[in-house]
Amino acid sequence: MSRFIRLLVWVSVLAGMLAAGLYLGDRVQADPGYVLLAYGGYTVEMSIWTASILFVLLMVGLWLVLGIGGALGRAPFAVWGVLGRARHRRADGRLVEGALWLRRDQPARAMAVLKQDAASESLPALHWLLASEAARRLDQAEASAQYLETAEELMRRIPKPVLEAAPPEQFHALLKALKKHWREDWALRLESVGDEPPLARLSALTTLVKQHPDSLALAIVETRLAMAADLEAEAKHHMARAVALDATHPLVLALQIEAESGRTPALETLRHRIIEAGI
Repeated sequence: MSRFIRLLVWVSVLAGMLAAGLYLGDRVQADPGYVLLAYGGYTVEMSIWTASILFVLLMVGLWLVLGIGGALGRAPFAVWGVLGRARHRRADGRLVEGALWLRRDQPARAMAVLKQDAASESLPALHWLLASEAARRLDQAEASAQYLETAEELMRRIPKPVLEAAPPEQFHALLKALKKHWREDWALRLESVGDEPPLARLSALTTLVKQHPDSLALAIVETRLAMAADLEAEAKHHMARAVALDATHPLVLALQIEAESGRTPALETLRHRIIEAGI
């Protein structure tokens, strides 16, 4: 809106107010009206316009008195609310500090902060979850379980634990699963699941090896399958690939020992322990 149009609007409003004032002034002089208030032995006489002005003033006065009274009545609650918000801010600050110490791998400092009461915090369940994690890292299993139980009691809905998917127990089913979703730890099972002979397994692994040429697990499995099938040249080829990928890996070292001294029960036990440890 331009300045000229705004000025025109204001002039029109002022002109309208002036016209209304002149009209009311003329009506007051021409016909002021008459109001008589009588109660007991008292009487009050005034014009209708004076009565209207007094009524408006009375309403404004009541509004001011009631507004001020209401504000004074709400004052204690407002002060209590300000103090409560201050407590919440301090408590939430402790919660953030505890999470920061956990992220810095200092659970003892986190526990020192999170041991305090969480009643004033915005997220008390999160407080006790962090306390449970700090206690777990400090090997305080009983305290960790207690804090976790407290957190779950404060939660409206507790998410169900995500169950770890079990690998298929058949060779071709496992092969199909790995083609859809690769897992290095599952690939080590391609040597043992099912009843397929070593040579058939080697042949079936060709496509998977092309998809994952840098897989150490596949190189180890192929080496052991080639050894079991008495394919010395192919076993040496896969062994060289495994050494090139990670010469210091415990399974690669065990594979080299097996190539030199043969497969023994003690060596197989060692391999299973390495695999179970997830090294």
